[in-house]
Amino acid sequence: MTPLLLPLPLFRLISRVIWRLPGTPARKMAEFSHVESGSGLDMLAATEAATDPLLRRKYFRHALDELKHARMFRERARILADSHGRAHAVLEDTGFIGDHGIRSDRSLVEQLGETEFLAFVWLHELAGAAQFEVYAELLRQDPDSTRMFEEIARDERFHIAYSRAELDRLAKAGAPVRRVVWTTRGRDLWQSWGRFAASFGDRMAAIWLTLLYFGLVAPFAMIARSRERLPGGLLPAEAIDPPGAYARRPG
Repeated sequence: MTPLLLPLPLFRLISRVIWRLPGTPARKMAEFSHVESGSGLDMLAATEAATDPLLRRKYFRHALDELKHARMFRERARILADSHGRAHAVLEDTGFIGDHGIRSDRSLVEQLGETEFLAFVWLHELAGAAQFEVYAELLRQDPDSTRMFEEIARDERFHIAYSRAELDRLAKAGAPVRRVVWTTRGRDLWQSWGRFAASFGDRMAAIWLTLLYFGLVAPFAMIARSRERLPGGLLPAEAIDPPGAYARRPG
């Protein structure tokens, strides 16, 4: 999950509108299944890279939780989606994780290092727990989805606790944890804003192109076509049999 860009009350209000749109719960859960799968792979990579046995054990439990969440979201999305829903297309998109920047060829712990990776985990788990609690509240009419979100939120709280404890341990050892946390927060907000701007730009481009076609291109095409016809609606003879169409070719 990504850090919240909006204050929680505003996020709750916007989510209340979005999640009531037809097909949104199934599509969102399908997307979450990919996000959790990518997180699980990153946590497995962190497990392999960790040198401390206790931290390795925590990373491994975290990885299992993320992969479990991916399965839960995938199964719930299939139940909620109809046979031709957008959710099925998202679930079957094998390139979703890479195309949406969820995971790259290098693991996060390899890219960030231990301290920044733990800061990333802590911030994202905080955001994930807050989001899932909002979604559980919004889906009270769907008890199965509510229970799923509540279970996942409980797992997220464990992830928050252990990553915060590890950051505190690193801070006591002299690592610049506070600066790393603020740097990570700023970078995540900037990247989230970039993804939002790109998505918003794509949608606006589609809207303007649609308006341009129906407001300008289509009317002019209809006018041009109507001017090619006679008042009675018949095509002129020249349009059917151009002069010389049946002229004898020289032998």
